[in-house]
Amino acid sequence: MSDSSNKPLWGADNNALVTLLAVNLVVAVAFVFMKVTYYLEGFPAMDFQNEIYQYVILLPAKLDQAPWTFITFNWTHDNFWTLFTNLFWLFVFGNILQNVNANKHLFPIYFYSGLVAALSYVLHKGGEPLIGAQTSVLAIAMATIIISPTYKTLSNIGKGIPAWLLFIIYAVLTGLSFATISIELWFSILLGGLSGLLYAFLLKKEIDLGAWMHRLLSYINNSLTPKS
Repeated sequence: MSDSSNKPLWGADNNALVTLLAVNLVVAVAFVFMKVTYYLEGFPAMDFQNEIYQYVILLPAKLDQAPWTFITFNWTHDNFWTLFTNLFWLFVFGNILQNVNANKHLFPIYFYSGLVAALSYVLHKGGEPLIGAQTSVLAIAMATIIISPTYKTLSNIGKGIPAWLLFIIYAVLTGLSFATISIELWFSILLGGLSGLLYAFLLKKEIDLGAWMHRLLSYINNSLTPKS
């Protein structure tokens, strides 16, 4: 699976990595724009929290008021550093998966891991917000070390850096960032990440949990394509 000849071009419609990066960036920019608008209009910060913020983050206690946050939390970031680190590692591991012809599995892993983390967090009745793509990035990183642990990137540095070493660096940094969060939040993010591991294991056994998504996206693309 090391042949990258089938890797989609950056501008291609089927480039899942670019789509994931773009959606996260667009949502982040929109989030900041709304926050700045509230500030410039002289509204209290609490107004933004009550009218916007609580409707995109996942808070189990308020899930009945905003059930869509079961999904939106995974695409929303509330600070630059979290956004930057998540998108950086998403690019690193997503690019590796693309290079080993696993581009089409990026979105299913991202989607499933978010759902698993959200379900776990709701069941554990977590009290602090669940927000950001760290769960899905962890899942994609875990899937990478199962699908192609020895794939080497940055070949201009010595003989290249293997995926498993990048994962160790990422895991250590992520573990350090977990030091200040609750056990419920930590467990839910980890469980969501492990779903990427399960996805990759099943894929090696030729069980594709993302098959229905591939068919759906293909149908949508074909439906939107102008008929000659």
